[in-house]
Amino acid sequence: MFRLASCTRNVARPLLQRATKARYHQAALLPYSCENGVGSFLSAPSLDFLHNMRQVELINNINRLTEGSVHEASSLYKVIYDAAQDPTQTALLNNASQAWNIDFFLQTLSTEPISLREDVRRQIAEQFTSFDRFKTTFEQSALSLFGNGWTWLVMNETGQLSVMNTYNAGSPFTAVPSKESNTMRGTSYSAIQRSAGRRPFIKLSPIIGLSMWQESFLPDYGLDRETYVKRFWDVINWTVVHERMLSTRSGSRTTP
Repeated sequence: MFRLASCTRNVARPLLQRATKARYHQAALLPYSCENGVGSFLSAPSLDFLHNMRQVELINNINRLTEGSVHEASSLYKVIYDAAQDPTQTALLNNASQAWNIDFFLQTLSTEPISLREDVRRQIAEQFTSFDRFKTTFEQSALSLFGNGWTWLVMNETGQLSVMNTYNAGSPFTAVPSKESNTMRGTSYSAIQRSAGRRPFIKLSPIIGLSMWQESFLPDYGLDRETYVKRFWDVINWTVVHERMLSTRSGSRTTP
């Protein structure tokens, strides 16, 4: 019989760093208990695996890979952003990005039903013709992924919403090279940033994220990914989604 570790706290926040001498990265607690899972979406063992086992493994890897480096005390966001520009830091990028993605995904969920806010529904519907069309687009994108990956609702700097997939451990904010990067062939992203002070990636802020990694759905659903995706809508914390949309539009979301 498995034993669940404690994983609750009062409010949702991004991954934290522990204020010790080493200031190692540490996984954030969740705003709900792991003991009962997340509704009919994730069972208690599945949630326990993702948060208390998989996430801990990733954080331990990040601590090992950043020990003694400039990134030892950096925010996880900055670790990802910088590592994405350095081909020698692929291992760090994969572990940091996946840890960030899992945390974002779990912070999106709620064990209690939270109604969709009308202003959120209206803003999404305005950009996708209807809210139902957004849901269909999101579901089709998730089910089209071949292998492990993530499906996202993202917002750009002008407030435009779009649905996108990333593969493996990819995160939206390092997924799309900027136009400046595309026009300078044979030049690394880091060289572009140093020489021109330009952002190497288009700024995309994730609003909703769904894990399409097999480890997230296989234990509870087997190969029935469609049911997994459809049940996701029942456990979204729409209050958190609203806060993310507001902070992105106001420019207060954390950036490197």
